[in-house]
Amino acid sequence: MSMRDITSETIFFDQLEKNLPPVFSREEAARQMGGLIRAKTLSNLDATGEGPRVKIRIRKKVCYERRSFLQWLKQHVRQ
Repeated sequence: MSMRDITSETIFFDQLEKNLPPVFSREEAARQMGGLIRAKTLSNLDATGEGPRVKIRIRKKVCYERRSFLQWLKQHVRQ
């Protein structure tokens, strides 16, 4: 990975960390990421155990914890 890629990745994650609330829905994750990942994709990943580790269900909504979500996303960016 080049220095430019590392800088771009750092900027991306710093901005996402600033914009995401401490706990947020799948829909909010999709919105904050500008459509790079859909709420349905997150749902499918959760169903197979491949989604973010820390989550909570409130009625029909699944919410993620910011730190855990960003950690999960970083692992997927590097694949």
